[in-house]
Order: sequence, then C-alpha cells, then structure tokens
Amino acid sequence: MRPPPSILPFLVLLAACGDPEETGDDTGTPAPVAVWPEWAWMPWAWEDAPDADSTLALVDGYQSRDIPLGAVILDASWANPEAGFEWDATRFPDPQGLVDALHARSVRTLLWLAPGIDVQAKALWAHARENGWFMLESADSDAKVLDWWGSQGSLLDPFNPEAVAWWHSLWEPLLDLGIDGWRCDDLDSPALLAPYSPALGRLVTRAEYAEAYYRDVFDHTQAVLGEDRLVHARAVDNNGSGQGGEEVAFAPRDLTWAGWAADQDATFEGMEDALDNMYWSAEYGYLAFGPDIGGLRDDGSKLGRSREVFLRWAGVGAFGPVMENGGSGEHRPWAFDEETARIYKDFADIHVALLPWMRQRGAEAFAEGRSLFSFRDRSTYAWVLGEDLFVVPMFEEGTSLTVTFPEEGHWIWIFGPSQRFEGGLSITLNIPYDTFPAFAREGSEILDLLALD
Repeated sequence: MRPPPSILPFLVLLAACGDPEETGDDTGTPAPVAVWPEWAWMPWAWEDAPDADSTLALVDGYQSRDIPLGAVILDASWANPEAGFEWDATRFPDPQGLVDALHARSVRTLLWLAPGIDVQAKALWAHARENGWFMLESADSDAKVLDWWGSQGSLLDPFNPEAVAWWHSLWEPLLDLGIDGWRCDDLDSPALLAPYSPALGRLVTRAEYAEAYYRDVFDHTQAVLGEDRLVHARAVDNNGSGQGGEEVAFAPRDLTWAGWAADQDATFEGMEDALDNMYWSAEYGYLAFGPDIGGLRDDGSKLGRSREVFLRWAGVGAFGPVMENGGSGEHRPWAFDEETARIYKDFADIHVALLPWMRQRGAEAFAEGRSLFSFRDRSTYAWVLGEDLFVVPMFEEGTSLTVTFPEEGHWIWIFGPSQRFEGGLSITLNIPYDTFPAFAREGSEILDLLALD
C-alpha cells in the first residue's frame, strides 16, 4: 500500500490559503467561510469512565505514535453525581492542571453535559424543585423523576429564565477552566415523559425541548469563551428503527458542526445502524457528523470488539468530517496490535490531509443549508462527500466488495492510485483491512492533497 501523506500538507495549506474571504469565483463573490473552529474536524478520542492519568496516557499513546489527535472528550464520570457539576476529586484531583496539560499538548477538551439534576445531588435537586424549575408530567403534578444512566433525576425547564440562569451558574466554573466545548447527551428524549413546562404553562414537544437545551448551551458557551467553542451532539438517532425526520433529530442543524451518530453495538450490525443514522442525518440537512468508531457499546470480549470491526469503522470515520473514536471496551488502536495502530495512523493522516478541502466544501454546503454528505442509497450506504470523494463503507466481514461508481467522470482509488475506474462501472474489488474503498474524482484537488497525481 502506498503510504498516505503526513499532516504537513494540511499545515502548509492552511498557511497558504490566507483569509477565506479573499477567494471566490470569477464574479468576485467571496467564497463561503467556515464558521466552525478549525480543530472541530481533527481526529478526536475518548474513554468510557476516564480519570486524569488515563486521559493523559491516552493522549500520549496517540502522540508517541504520531497519530493526529485534536480533542478528547471526558465522559460523564468526570462529575461527582452527589455534587452535581463538581469534579470527581478522586478521578480528577486537579482539573485546571489537566486542561492545561491537554492544551500544552495541542489537544482540546470537551466535557459531557446533560440538562438534568441527579437526585443524588440532594441539595441542588431540592432547590430546583422548591423553585418550580423542573419539567412536569402534567400541570398538577410534582417534579417528574426519571430513570437515566444507572440513576434518577429530573429535567430542567429550559423555558424558565431563572432556572436557566441558575443552571448556568452550576457549570460556568467549568468554562472558567478554559474547556473547549461539551458533549451534550440526550436528555431531550425523556422530555416525552415530562412534557409540561411550568414556565410556559403548556406541554412542549421533544423537538421544542431539544431546541431550547442545545441552543442555550451553545450560545452561552460561545458568549463566555468565544466562537472557537462548540457542542458535540446527536444529529439523527433513530435507535435502529430506520426512521428519519424531525421526530428522531436532536440538536439544531445550524449549530451541529460535529454531530455524532449515537450509540451502537460493537458489531458490523451496529455499524449498519450508525450508517442509517448518518443517511438520515444527511437527508435532514445536518452538515457534518460521524459515529463512535468501533461502536459505543462493547461486545463482551476481552477487547470489546474485533480488530476487523474496529478497522472498518475507522475507515468510516476517516472519510467523513468527524473522526471520533471512543466508547466502552478497548478503542486504543495499539491495544489490538501495533499494526492496527499503523493502519489507524494511515487513516488519520489521510483525514487530516483532506481537511482544507473538506473545510471549504463544508462551508459551501453550510451556506446552502445542506449536508456535506450525499448518500446514494440505503442499501450500500455509499456516499459522495463534497462531489469529489466517493466512499463505500464495508459493514460485513471480509475483503470482497462490489462497487458501482457514480456515472460522472473517472475515479482513482486512494489506496491504489494506479487503479482508475470509469463512472458507472460496477466491479468487485478486493479491499484488504489496511485499506478502504475511498475514491477521488479524477482531476480533483484531492489528488493533489494526497500527492496521488
């Protein structure tokens, strides 16, 4: 296999491109400008139940192998459930030191967040209940206590300005640490069981609750820390139902610059579920999203997933804008073996080399209110990214794949640039696990970025 490029072309191109507003078409119209931070589409990683030491070890594991890494997510265990939004001092004795250490390694930090108060945080929960700041089942009911993530709690009423200001006061100390964003998890679905807003005096839909929740976190975080912060949240999540549309859409489209395809099993079937969410996310107009590489849940085996599942899922992440790797079980590429780590690095290097192109194509798509992805069907889940990158995910075991190319133009295999395929051709190819079925349109900028000419 031809070695993919390092991240050097990405850095050189960013320096050479200058101000995006200075470029445009022949009419002098400025080219659309990406509104999301540059780090948003760098590769990310995270662990289930991390601590400070494991987080730094994870980052050092990537960086010691020269695997690009732009951000880490600290999942829900960063917080002490009995204290609400305070750090678990046993796991994270020095939060500011950790954030500073990650930033010193050029790695951004996102924290898990959800719009509820756990009953274990007794004083906070009682205070919100006494003030009428929780969602209810009906107008004449008490605060609705819901089951979630091994515990119980109640949903904040995001339509009550006093409740929202109080909620902000709980997590603003986290912003003071200089974190870079949030992984906003789904507590908008339970709003179906607690649909009454005392502040509005009426029932609200799940979509209304979601709009208020995600937008508030996004707006307040950017107001405090600036426009290079973001929220990482679900796009479409149909939970395996095959459904699309508003009923299964979560965060608002205009602020979902790095969406995720929700929680799946660590199997090829789980990958297919993630691809279905990606398909419907594109149909609904979400710009950019990706799955938890390898699947969120583990399969009960020693590593939590097979090497084959992990590598095929890594290809799905690499050839989209959001390459995010984490969940329960083992996700560190080198935990499988160093060969797996080398392949993952190849994929991540290609992803980073494509970022200048993806960022500009993404800005154009965002300006037009459409997705960067264009899926061809719901059987192969093949997609075209930005018109010039054709990707056919592999969600079955094995190396044989039948590919039908888009009609227009000719296509060059990124992992075998001597192989050129005519548009419209249907052919069965052998795709070893250290490669992936990703093809660049002949004559496109991608060939230059990857030095494939």
